[in-house]
Amino acid sequence: MPLVDIDSAKSFLSSLENRSEREELFSIYERLPYQLINDSPTVKHYTRWENLDKLNLKIESLDGKRGGNYPSIPGYVRVVIHNNLVKETPLEFSSSVGNSLIKPEDHKLVSLTLSLSRKLEIKQGGKYLIYHYTDVEGNFSPINIEIKVPEGESADVIYYSENKGKSMNSAVISASVSKNSSLNLTLVNKGNLSYNFVYSKARVEGSINTYIISSGFSEGHVEYHSYLEEGAQAFFSSRALGVENNNIDVITNVYHDGPKSVSNGFMKSVSAGSSFVVTRGDARINEQAIDSSTSIIGKAIMLGESTAVVAPMLEVRTGRVITAKHSASVSKVPEDLIFYLQNRGFDKKSAEGLIIRGFMEEEGDTEIVKKLIDEIITSLGY
Repeated sequence: MPLVDIDSAKSFLSSLENRSEREELFSIYERLPYQLINDSPTVKHYTRWENLDKLNLKIESLDGKRGGNYPSIPGYVRVVIHNNLVKETPLEFSSSVGNSLIKPEDHKLVSLTLSLSRKLEIKQGGKYLIYHYTDVEGNFSPINIEIKVPEGESADVIYYSENKGKSMNSAVISASVSKNSSLNLTLVNKGNLSYNFVYSKARVEGSINTYIISSGFSEGHVEYHSYLEEGAQAFFSSRALGVENNNIDVITNVYHDGPKSVSNGFMKSVSAGSSFVVTRGDARINEQAIDSSTSIIGKAIMLGESTAVVAPMLEVRTGRVITAKHSASVSKVPEDLIFYLQNRGFDKKSAEGLIIRGFMEEEGDTEIVKKLIDEIITSLGY
């Protein structure tokens, strides 16, 4: 069986603009493999793609069980997509097909997502919350988002994906950050034994701060690639939390293409129950990116019989760099630490929750990121 029911996908596709272009994108999806076989830690098969092909999801626009009780943040413009229905938006969806930074050949599910989604465009600074919610069993919900921050402006964009059960949200997200401009980009992916795919690219001439949070998926796959031009600055932080039998794979790659560019990345994960959680990334300084600096750090903790993989990679292709460093660590939470907390009045679950919160939080987190992380950890029972 395929990931999406072919008849359902083609019926939905025919209801959108530019049908012939979408049919070509869908044909690319049909002929591409999920992934070429490779044992490098940054491109190895960790996501169990074969499980997605057992889903046979339909793509339909349906009213869900949830009413208008959607998350909101004061000061943020809100866009709501619920079961492929646009429930709320002050922004316009473009009739154009594709994404200016992301090619359909980049990934099998990129071409599928582009073929079946309208494009949401953000063309100016400001604060935006895009809430992508699916609660109909067996539904596939794609979205294509393109962010362009003009020179001298700043933007704060939160993409918040949430879905339940045998359903799947899929997003293609690009960001272009001009000189003397800045972007805070937060990618939140929250599941309940459901499925998730996010593929994102950023081209940066100014500065970008990116926060990635992923949790609760039977299969969850997030990729984020940032490309830094001369003098660009980038910070990224990924957090992944797996419980029960979750399988979560988060990739954060940064490519220094211009001189004097700077990046700092942190990858953290917690695995509990029988989950398998992977956080990995590649920091690459290319030949022309002289006098650049990069740092990529990975840390993971494991509870119970779970498994965690941390793989920060470093590639330096020039002899002229300011700083280039990476490190990785994986450890089990000592039983004596849990025992210590239990002796001070915490039950085992509360003790584990206290440890997880202390580990997952970063000193530089925004208040919104702190709140989202706490909400997710609480929703997972900690």
